[in-house]
Amino acid sequence: MIDLGLKRIQGSIDISMGNPESASVVYRAVNPEFMDSPSDRSSVSVDLEDDRITIKISARDTASFRAALNSSFRWVRLSLDMIELVTPDQQDS
Repeated sequence: MIDLGLKRIQGSIDISMGNPESASVVYRAVNPEFMDSPSDRSSVSVDLEDDRITIKISARDTASFRAALNSSFRWVRLSLDMIELVTPDQQDS
């Protein structure tokens, strides 16, 4: 195996939700999932500012970074799907 000297892989994702209320709902839904991460190979934190959610990922290797990234997207997508189910589009009325 080739050692490239990488110590950690880090990245952040900014998601603009369009309105602060939706951002707050998604933040409150996903934050506990990130706080109780079962892996010691990666860590994820989430911040909320106005209508923007920022997810920060730090991992030991590319596989754990990718897994944390995919999980983060899935949790956010699930939260958005739940919001859509609870508050259907007003144009359908």
